[in-house]
Amino acid sequence: MKKSLLFISALFLGSALLVSCGAKKVETKTEPTEAPVQDKVIHYTVKPHDTLWDIAGRSSVYGDSFQWPLLFKSNRDKIQDPDLIYPQQDFEVHKTVSDAEVKNARGLASETGKYQKHAKPRAKLPIDYF
Repeated sequence: MKKSLLFISALFLGSALLVSCGAKKVETKTEPTEAPVQDKVIHYTVKPHDTLWDIAGRSSVYGDSFQWPLLFKSNRDKIQDPDLIYPQQDFEVHKTVSDAEVKNARGLASETGKYQKHAKPRAKLPIDYF
């Protein structure tokens, strides 16, 4: 009889533990995740007498001439010297840029010295744009 009482007690305690564990249902809230931002890229074909400054200032590009280093960085494979671009070059314009990238580009543009005429790409640029 004692064995059966112990068995019933153990069974009762075990089921009570299971019930109490099940009663403490932990709810986890998941924060909605933002979908990754798709980079919007447009193309701009260089026209005679264009400069990166002029292109960046166009409302269809950045609407801010001080963002020209973004064009230089995005098209580094096509531009050796930011002062020397040529008609018919096709530039990618990345429209999805972070505030930090814009701030950095504006800072670099502000630090860039006054244009000095030259016909060949400079071996060393006055500022490290990258």
